[in-house]
Amino acid sequence: MDKGIVIAGATGEVGKRLVEKLIARNPNHAIHALVRAHSPLFDDRVQQHIVSYDELDTFKLPSGIYMAYSCLGTTIKTAGSQEKFKQVDHGLTLKFANWAHQHGCQNFACISAVGANKTSQNFYLSVKGQTEHDLTQIGFRNLWLIRPSLLLGQRDEFRLGEYLGALLSKMITPFIQGSLSKYRPVQMLQVAQTMATLMDRQDEKEGCYVIEGNALFKS
Repeated sequence: MDKGIVIAGATGEVGKRLVEKLIARNPNHAIHALVRAHSPLFDDRVQQHIVSYDELDTFKLPSGIYMAYSCLGTTIKTAGSQEKFKQVDHGLTLKFANWAHQHGCQNFACISAVGANKTSQNFYLSVKGQTEHDLTQIGFRNLWLIRPSLLLGQRDEFRLGEYLGALLSKMITPFIQGSLSKYRPVQMLQVAQTMATLMDRQDEKEGCYVIEGNALFKS
């Protein structure tokens, strides 16, 4: 069976870590990254495809797609407005997912956020929740919604809020137990590792799976 893997958002913080993990676990499978420009981050084992999402509908990979990963995402500050944030986290994610499904992909994983809920009064969480809901309507055989809390790890871009949150997390993490475990901060490398293992979980019963809390650390 052709086990081609395609990733959107591969140059992001979690995305680039995911690519490394996938290469290590799947040396014989084609790994494709949809990028805006060629990136020096990846070696020749990753096939980079320069694609505009405005033209995604007409783009086809040279091989089949077995598994698709969406690591697309931004922040309201980086995007510049709530509207532009939603265009990325909801609009581009759904566009990529629909494209993958139309090209025969039946297995899809997407980074969301803990607390995602389309009816939330929090704009960020409502967008994440709406995205999750819309993904469930596409018809993937297996859909995994990855819901990390605060993401830890070295970033190319300094974010003061996350830096302060990381410092605070060192003090409060030992007390985040039980039903609150889903709010524990998690290393981006751990999220990538957990996502990479999904390639080995195709024997699961068809359905939608939410991965959060302690489940993020089982890989």
